[in-house]
Amino acid sequence: MRNRSFACATLLGLALAADAQAQQGTKQYSFSFKGDGLARQEWTRDFFDGAGNQDRWRLQARPRLEFGISSLLFGVGGDFNYSKDENTEPLPGAASVALLRDNYKSRDARLDLAFLRLKASWLQLQGGRFEMPVGLTEMIWDKDLRPQGGALTLEKKDASGARRFAVTGLYSQGSHVFQDEKTQMFLGMAEIGGSTGSLTGSYIEWRRLDRIEPMIRRQNTRASGEYVNRYRIVDGVVRVQRGGQVHTQLVFDYCRNLDVDEDNQGIWVAAVLGALTSSRARLEYTFATVDKDATLAAYATDDFFWGTGWEGHRTDFGFRAGDHGSLHAIAQWQRFKDSPRIEEREHWLKRYRIELRVHY
Repeated sequence: MRNRSFACATLLGLALAADAQAQQGTKQYSFSFKGDGLARQEWTRDFFDGAGNQDRWRLQARPRLEFGISSLLFGVGGDFNYSKDENTEPLPGAASVALLRDNYKSRDARLDLAFLRLKASWLQLQGGRFEMPVGLTEMIWDKDLRPQGGALTLEKKDASGARRFAVTGLYSQGSHVFQDEKTQMFLGMAEIGGSTGSLTGSYIEWRRLDRIEPMIRRQNTRASGEYVNRYRIVDGVVRVQRGGQVHTQLVFDYCRNLDVDEDNQGIWVAAVLGALTSSRARLEYTFATVDKDATLAAYATDDFFWGTGWEGHRTDFGFRAGDHGSLHAIAQWQRFKDSPRIEEREHWLKRYRIELRVHY
């Protein structure tokens, strides 16, 4: 990635700023090896144009190392993928890859994480390439993507460790797997919550959209291949949860693009019954309806067939497989409600998956 120098400069600046803090008290060292993996078989059925069905499998491993000195943590990790398909290659009979719906390269080995984090009781400062620190749903941000830049979080927790209040500011550029080395993202978030739930409000703005890889521009409105609209998004997420013998959680997310007068809203609703950390099984249901310009489609989830402009349902049955794994059966039904072809808008496409997920 061409923009690695930007991430390295951010890491270096944060390291120099944190070095004096690490020198003041007694140093406490920690070292850990972590990671997660995925084995997936996927079937996509009932394409509108009758192009046939798509069957493919994917293997992924994401190992990482973390080294801590007092309140300073350094982490680095890789992302290794091998799949049946070569998703960056043209389909048979096509001259080029017109549109890529995945947020990963199907046969690739790459840097996934490289971050430095300073964490105190009320402050967290991190830079480099790190996991998204804001509780966005995948309507806005695919959980497998990594911001590349810097983030500052101020938070207050109660005696049980539950977050009561937090504000976060984040700046990143070049944060996709595919070429977007100059595309910028600005994000501000405020959250209030407790042990039974939270309310999160965010503002996200993307700039320099002309630098996004053409293959991942997707369903957003374009003319002559270029974006027509800006994307300044306000997003609100309500989470309500209950522990006890059977864990339950409800999630409601609403977003709106402030720069568009129509086709500018998204709704994401999820209900979860059970938790694989405390029970043998977990059931999750998700409903979403996302207008084509509600958010920047290049960064939304790639689990569903479309990034924006769609409506759909998903069920996920998860079963714990030992202490470090789970097996999932996933079914999705979705329609391209904002398709330029009117006759396609009521056509439902199906996608089914079997996934083995491991973590260590």
